[in-house]
Amino acid sequence: MFNENKNFYPTPEKLVNKMISLVDWNKVETVLEPSAGKGDIAEAVKKYGEKYQGVSFDIDCIEYDENLRHILTGKDLKVVHNDFLTYDTMKSYDLIIMNPPFENGDKHILKALEMREKNGGGVICLLNAETLKNPCNNRRLSLVEKLREHGADIEYIQNAFMEAERKTNVETALIKVLIPQTEKESFILNNLRKAREERECKPEEKDQIAENDFLKVIVEQYKMEVEAGVNLIREYQAMAPFILSRFKEGEAEDCILSLNVQSQYGKGYDLSVNRFIKEVRKKYWRALFNNNDFMGKLTGNLRREFYNKVESLGDYEFSLYNIYELKLQMNKNLIKGIEETIIAKFDDLSRKYHYLDETSKNIHYYNGWKSNKGYYVNKKVIVPLQAWSSWGSCLYYPAASYLLDLEKCFNYLDGGLTESIDLKKTLEIAEREGQTRNIVLKYFKVTFYKKGTCHITFTNEDLLKKFNIFAGKYKNWLPPSYGKKAYNDMSEGEKQVVNEFEGEDSYKRVIENKDYFLFDTSNLCMIEEKQCI
Repeated sequence: MFNENKNFYPTPEKLVNKMISLVDWNKVETVLEPSAGKGDIAEAVKKYGEKYQGVSFDIDCIEYDENLRHILTGKDLKVVHNDFLTYDTMKSYDLIIMNPPFENGDKHILKALEMREKNGGGVICLLNAETLKNPCNNRRLSLVEKLREHGADIEYIQNAFMEAERKTNVETALIKVLIPQTEKESFILNNLRKAREERECKPEEKDQIAENDFLKVIVEQYKMEVEAGVNLIREYQAMAPFILSRFKEGEAEDCILSLNVQSQYGKGYDLSVNRFIKEVRKKYWRALFNNNDFMGKLTGNLRREFYNKVESLGDYEFSLYNIYELKLQMNKNLIKGIEETIIAKFDDLSRKYHYLDETSKNIHYYNGWKSNKGYYVNKKVIVPLQAWSSWGSCLYYPAASYLLDLEKCFNYLDGGLTESIDLKKTLEIAEREGQTRNIVLKYFKVTFYKKGTCHITFTNEDLLKKFNIFAGKYKNWLPPSYGKKAYNDMSEGEKQVVNEFEGEDSYKRVIENKDYFLFDTSNLCMIEEKQCI
């Protein structure tokens, strides 16, 4: 790992403890570690808080190296971005503690100081001493001047990394900066005079965002909402001393104007910039997960799985980078989800409803490979499925959801060969026109009966065959040689299973069209990758 990343110098334990000792932890709740490496500092801060403070600090990490990001997430540390120098957030941190890359550490500490100058707070930083002792460019000169202005404590340490995992004899500067919180000013008070002169506020002109770029639009909207809300909270906090809760001592408090942060479920929180940002983040992650442009190709179970992550995603910036990272996770989970959903639907259409007399014709039994329970789904099946919540009133969501998931299974198997039909819209039109029989959808026709059943007739028998082959191979009902050997090269036992499953002629057609009938999920990538960053 060291050879691959020349800037990665893990902080030795002794130096980490020294950095921690410089902090007044009674004033810290939120911590950011840029260039977190494999998390030595973040882990030490976490353990210190739990052991000595009895609290769990809100710790965010940033790391450029992908391998190191995997290590951080494996340690259950939050990785909120990949590059500190491009990190853009309204979240406020009480402490930034870091060991940035020595070759451009000046850029990192300048960024940290800039963040602290907005809200106040501490910066603890390890730096190549040469950066301060030899200010050979304007950036270094600017850094030296800023550290002087803020009254930074600087300790120069010889051989600090000689006992580290990766050794270097570079002299190190340990920097501590504590910037007091800036006095809050009221925009309202400062602009009362202007309000008398201007009857209306003219909106600030902003760059136009392309309407067709959904992700960029929603991220920009998120930024706008966060910025507006943070400004409102800070304005309220600045006005608070002027809002009387009572007129004299002993009089009951009567707060006329109050502001708090509301969650999705109506729970109120004390006023906090970070709590507000967290709730807004969750709101936008929920909106993303409810958007068909982003989630439409995922089946219902995968949608629910990602929607359940909303609470934890409140700790992550709603940014194009994090959306892109989430899409990569979706791709990794998608193949497994495809297989699980196809098999779940196969089981639904066969054994799940075997106790209903009229569904007994859903399947055809054959003597499966080393099993007597092999079967495949027939062209026409019957499932318990109520079309409308009360007959003729409105489309019943579970019916549409069930059929939509079935359609998605066939979408994966079909590979885009069949012309699209909007399932939900077609069902809604059928409901309006009172049509209950032979409603034509993309891969099947459906007929609904008042007794609560749905008759599904598959219109593409080759695709249904592909569906059955996939399930048969997945469940090991078809011999391992299926699709690999010609019929005449099979053993008598293998031929017997093939004969009972489909027959010699049908099997020969499979062999001639392997690319179509023998579906391989390992080559599948159903989520379209749009450029996010």
